Amino acid sequence: MRDPADLSQDNIETYLASAIAAARCGTHLESDGHCAFCDEPVPVGVVFCDRDCRDDYERLKRSEAISGKPF
Repeated sequence: MRDPADLSQDNIETYLASAIAAARCGTHLESDGHCAFCDEPVPVGVVFCDRDCRDDYERLKRSEAISGKPF
């Protein structure tokens, strides 16, 4: 069973991953309580619900930058 420390560590890792992803994208994404990619609910201050959404968002933004048009 996961204790509060484990859950807290998961939240910290998710928050840091979101912050790193926002810094890499070159644009600052603000948390609105929903994942910036899939629109799932997330804790306040978190931009993405998990690493997969963060990575998918980054791939999409890179593709948009290369092609010059949004998908």
